[in-house]
Order: sequence, then structure tokens, then C-alpha cells
Amino acid sequence: MISRVGKIAMATAALFLLVGVCCQIGCSIPSLESQQCTETRDAVKEFYSWYLGTDTEMRAKQRDIYERYIASDFQPSSRNDEDPFFLSGTTPTTFKIGKCEAVSDTKVEIQVQLYWRQENKTDQKEVYAETVRKGDKWVVDKVESR
Repeated sequence: MISRVGKIAMATAALFLLVGVCCQIGCSIPSLESQQCTETRDAVKEFYSWYLGTDTEMRAKQRDIYERYIASDFQPSSRNDEDPFFLSGTTPTTFKIGKCEAVSDTKVEIQVQLYWRQENKTDQKEVYAETVRKGDKWVVDKVESR
């Protein structure tokens, strides 16, 4: 049998649990990012993850993946000795997706932060991917440095 103190403790715990659940449901933080940015962020992150994680030979074999994320009329803005998506002659060790701006319903500019880690030093460079909506997906149309 539960004592009176036990019943009060259980009721108090249940009340706190109920209040906590209500606060989480009612106080969730809405996304301030546009739907275009959310969709583009996912596509660009998936592309750069694949691109950074594969070597040149493997990318040539997986052309369908490349075409899923890159516009058919993509024109590299890099020099011949630079990678068109890193705008560098060397491959970064990691990347992070940064700021995003929806220019229109069908065009988004997104920052890609590239990092080169070497022993006790980390170098960073930013490139900007311009993406366009083609059908129901977002594809990279241009990559540039600012």
C-alpha cells in the first residue's frame, strides 16, 4: 500500500512530467530558414560528402551520382589546376555548410566552408555554390569564391 506521502510525491512527479511535455510541445523553436535553403542545404551537403569521400577514378564510375547534384550546363569557374568544387589545387580534409540565401524560389546561394587540417594547423577557405531548382531537386549550377 502506498502512503499518503508517496501518493503526493507521485502526483507531483506526474504534474512536473505533464508540464515538461507541454512546454516542449508548445515551446519548440520554429525553423527560420526558408524551405529552399533547407532543401538546398541537404543537397549540397550530400554532394560534397560524396565528392570529398571519393577519388577521381571512382567519381568517373559513378557519373549518375554526379549528375544528380550538378546542373548539366555547369561551367567551372576555377583555373585548370584547381578542382571546380574546392577552387583549390589540393583536397580539403572536411567541410561545413554555412550561410544560405534564397535569391528566388528557384535560385539559392549557399556557403561551403572548406578545411585543410595538418598536424597542429587548420586552414579554411569559403566557396559559394549557386544552386537552381530543376524539377523537384536542387542542383549546383556554379561554384565561386568571393
